[in-house]
Amino acid sequence: MNRIDRLFGILLLLQRKSHIRAEDIAQTYDITVRTVYRDIAALHELGVPIVSLPGEGYRLMEGFYLPPLVFTPDEASALFLGGRMLVHQADGHLPDTTISALEKISAILPKRTANHVKQLSDIIHFTLPTRKFNLDDKRLLLLQNAILDHRIVHIAYHSLKDDLLTERDIEPLQLTYGNGTWYIHAYCRLRNDIREFRLDRIERLISTTYTFAPRETQQQTQDIITVKIRVKPEQVRWVRERQHYGFVEAKYDDAYITMTYEIHQFSEIRAWILGWGARVQIIEPKALVDDIRNEIKSLLELLT
Repeated sequence: MNRIDRLFGILLLLQRKSHIRAEDIAQTYDITVRTVYRDIAALHELGVPIVSLPGEGYRLMEGFYLPPLVFTPDEASALFLGGRMLVHQADGHLPDTTISALEKISAILPKRTANHVKQLSDIIHFTLPTRKFNLDDKRLLLLQNAILDHRIVHIAYHSLKDDLLTERDIEPLQLTYGNGTWYIHAYCRLRNDIREFRLDRIERLISTTYTFAPRETQQQTQDIITVKIRVKPEQVRWVRERQHYGFVEAKYDDAYITMTYEIHQFSEIRAWILGWGARVQIIEPKALVDDIRNEIKSLLELLT
């Protein structure tokens, strides 16, 4: 890191913290305390009002602040490319809001940075799923408010296993979007456990007036299931092209490649594995082997 970037970084540290010691600054940037003293003096010379607090370190004089929009070319590019992806993937008011925000940022960027961003925008394009998410969806807004207010939500839910419609009260905790679907992570009072519910399987959704207190179990993440499959070398390229989102790592030996995945339930990976037929072999867990075997038996019954 050159000195100009470091000085700017120290200034950001001072703005974020009420005070900071020279030793902490030195550790952050892997420099000596003596170098910190020189950097603080340089900032003083640039007109930055830094106050020295005996025994506590440094702080900015009250009332001083940095201009809020100072981006490097890479940071500006990340914002614009991410914004373009959001515009193409979202419905509702969010795309227009994103475009307005990007126009404001673009107007204050230095010419060199603005040109860099435009060049990247011209040569990078995204092919995204046609199914968009809508952050203005009334059910999504209801769940967002319920999470923030710790309110119990009553749902009528279609289960995947037998498509039974069950009525249940849930304590909503988190919303996740993946594979074209919204999921609600919640404590289910019917099952007395943490569950993931697909929003498109919820037939009725009612926010109640009852609130809930955080449970210890709500601070825990779902159990992770580690799945390992064995793939022949000639199939690896094709598996990588259609790689499952739970992929963790690949290990090579003389004859096979072992790929590791992390999921929360077998339904997340079942169809993906079945799509490869006999070209992949499940190593673990055995319960997944049994699950796939049962699925194949059900398919055979339908075909005979």
